Amino acid sequence: MIKVIYCGYNYYNADFDIIDRPKGSGDYLLLYFLTPMKVELDNKLVKAPSKSFLIYSPNHKQWYQAYKRFGNSFVHFSGDDKLISELAVPLNQIFHIENTAKIQEYFRWIENEFINRTLFHEHQQDANVRSLLVEIARNLRSSDTCIVKNTRRQEFEKIRYKILGNLDYQWTAEKMASLAHMSTSQFYSIYQEEFHQSPKAALIEARMEYAKYLLSNNSLKVSQIAKMIGYENEYHFIRHFKKQFGVAPGQYRKSLS
Repeated sequence: MIKVIYCGYNYYNADFDIIDRPKGSGDYLLLYFLTPMKVELDNKLVKAPSKSFLIYSPNHKQWYQAYKRFGNSFVHFSGDDKLISELAVPLNQIFHIENTAKIQEYFRWIENEFINRTLFHEHQQDANVRSLLVEIARNLRSSDTCIVKNTRRQEFEKIRYKILGNLDYQWTAEKMASLAHMSTSQFYSIYQEEFHQSPKAALIEARMEYAKYLLSNNSLKVSQIAKMIGYENEYHFIRHFKKQFGVAPGQYRKSLS
């Protein structure tokens, strides 16, 4: 039976945070990077773009650091080496999958079971992790999927990182498109094709996730946080936050205490 040791869904650490485990964690660690990371593999630093994956095998050295924002979904698990072998999922290397929506749902279900520990949760976790691994293996066999290469997507990853790494900047559609030396319509079309969301939607999502982190700091006023993530108008920020999470920033802050 597969056992979940620890997990996190859409989990954000402090900016520039480093994970350094010279002897690994003693279990499998499946990572889905929400933000770009520097990863040490085979004594070399490589870039893991956002929306890329990495599965560490037990006792393999783990070292990765956020370029700035640190966001990931992850699950530490043990058991069933045979399944890992049969599925032939890549171990200790960066890989990319086009359709990550369903995979993210599995991370959410895994965390839900881990926190709530409902009846038969051990069996449900076993099923969840198996399904997650199967979904990854299926996607890796599809013709639309490949190990990360220097493609148009990687160029757009760099642009995406520049946009999402400067959340306080007053981005407009024209300014974003200029990074790719394209018209606004062409840039939006390719961005949508590559990331399955518009650049504006990605920017708002990143701003709202970072706002959640900033709201944990009670010394920051909501108006300050709004400016820190690129909103000149505090009420526009509040409206977007409430639309994203169902509660106003102030209410969210109260729920943390």
